[in-house]
Amino acid sequence: PYPPRPRTNGMATASMILGIASLVLAGCLWFFPILPILAIVFGHVSLTQINRQGTSGKGMAIAGMVTGYVGLFIALLVLLLVFLGTINSPTPTF
Repeated sequence: PYPPRPRTNGMATASMILGIASLVLAGCLWFFPILPILAIVFGHVSLTQINRQGTSGKGMAIAGMVTGYVGLFIALLVLLLVFLGTINSPTPTF
């Protein structure tokens, strides 16, 4: 029989899901800092746990971190564009 496969790290899975959600909802300012930052933090923590415990999920953790960083960049860019558009408009509306 085959040896049992190592368990997948749950935080790596959460990091990947939050990273994908941060890309999808990057333009929505309600979720602005929450999802990408959580994806980045969970990714880093899960990589540490994977290296210590020997569980699987390293690719998911890296994917979550990368999508979290990209989602954070897009959200900051959208926030900057909204801010600049509000300042430059003749009648500022908040």
